[in-house]
Amino acid sequence: MIASSTRAALLALAMGLRGGAVSCAAAQPGSAAPAASAASAAAPVPDTLLAMSRILALPAAERDAWRNYVETSRRRAAQDRAAIDAELRGAGKATWTPAPAGRGFEVTDAMTDAWFAGDSARHLADVLVSYQTPSGGWSKRIDFTRPRQPGESFASERSWMWIGTLDNGATTEQLRFLAGALRAHGDPAHRASFLRGIEYLLDAQQPTGCWPQVYPLAGGYHDAATWNDDAGINALRVVRSAAAGEYPWVPEEMRARAAAAVERGVGCILATQIRVDGRRTAWGAQHDPIGFAPVKARAYEHASLSGRESAEILDFLIRIENPSPAVVQAVHAAAAWFRAAAITGQRYLPRGEVTMDSTAGPLWARFHEIGTNRPIFSDRDGVIRYALSEIGEERRGGYLWYTDEPASTLRRYERWARRQGMP
Repeated sequence: MIASSTRAALLALAMGLRGGAVSCAAAQPGSAAPAASAASAAAPVPDTLLAMSRILALPAAERDAWRNYVETSRRRAAQDRAAIDAELRGAGKATWTPAPAGRGFEVTDAMTDAWFAGDSARHLADVLVSYQTPSGGWSKRIDFTRPRQPGESFASERSWMWIGTLDNGATTEQLRFLAGALRAHGDPAHRASFLRGIEYLLDAQQPTGCWPQVYPLAGGYHDAATWNDDAGINALRVVRSAAAGEYPWVPEEMRARAAAAVERGVGCILATQIRVDGRRTAWGAQHDPIGFAPVKARAYEHASLSGRESAEILDFLIRIENPSPAVVQAVHAAAAWFRAAAITGQRYLPRGEVTMDSTAGPLWARFHEIGTNRPIFSDRDGVIRYALSEIGEERRGGYLWYTDEPASTLRRYERWARRQGMP
C-alpha cells in the first residue's frame, strides 16, 4: 500500500487547487513519493474502488477531499441528465435517443492552419460544441457530421454511459480541435466551450492527481486512475498547454489552477509507478485511485505492467523542463524496465498472429506480468494465458496485444539522458 503521508502530500496540493489555501508550490510531487507495490494482493476489486466505506476509513483530510470529489461528480451527473430531461419536456418526447454512432474523433494532420481558417472547420467546431455535456466533457464513438438534436443523448450508446469520458481521446481531442478553431476564428461560443472543457478536466482530476476514465463517475473500473488508452496523459498534456500559456484565451486564474493540476498529475505518475522487489519499473493501465496499486479492468485486461501506456507516460516525463530528482529517477527506472522487458526475434501481425523473425525490431506486450515481465493474454473468460495462440480468434484479432512504440520512446530517452549529463 502507499504511505498515507504520500497521499496527504498530494491532497495538500489538491486543496490548494480547489480551495485556494495552498499555492502551486506547496507540495512537490517530485519528492520521494513511493511507488505502487507489486505485492498488493489486497487491492480492491474494481466495483469497490470508490466505495464510501473505503472513503470513510481514510484520515480526515483525505476523507473530506474524496467526499467532496464524489459529491461534485454526483452534481455534475445530475446536471447532465437534467439538461436532457428539459429538452425532452420542451420537445414533448418521452425518452432520449442515442447520438449518431461514429468511429470517434481526432485532430488529423490534414487539419492544417489553412484548413482551420475555412468554413468546414468552423462548422465542425459548432457541431462539437453541440455535443459537449453541461459538465464540460464529450463522449466517444460519435458521428459529428451534424449538430446534436434536442432530446438526443450526448453519447451513441443506448444506455446512459460514457457521458463524458477521456477514453479513446474523447474530450481532449475536441479541446485540441477547438483550440485550432479559436486561433483561426476566435468565436466566443467556441471559447466558452473550450474553457468549460478545461474546467471539466480540472473537476475530473481526483484528489490524488490522477484522472478516471469516465467523469462524472460511472462506477467499476471506470473510476480507476486510468492510464489506459492514454486517458490521464492526454488530460495532462492539454492542462499543461493551458498552464504554459499556449491558449491565450485562457484567463490567468485558470492557468494557475492548471499549473497546480499538472504538478499533482506528475505526483500521480510517480505514485503509480510499480515497484518490483523495491525497484521502480513501469505503470499499469489502471490503478486503485486511493492506494495506487494496479487493478484490472475488463476480464482480459489484468493488473499488469503496460507496454504501450507506459511509453506515453515516459514520453511525458522526459518533456518536463527542469525535472526534479524523483522524476529523473522515475525516468531512468522506466527506461531500464523497457530494455529488460523487450521481446526480440518476433513480429506481430495485425490479424493477431506472432511469427518468428530474427530481423524484427523489439516488441513489448500490452500486458506484462508483474514480477516476471512475461506477456499475458486472456479471452473474455479472464483466464491468463502466456501465448497469444492460446486465446480465441475473437480476442486474438480484436485487440492490440503488442506494440513497438517504446522503441522510439527509448531513442528519445537516450537523447534526454545525454542532456541530463548521462553517458
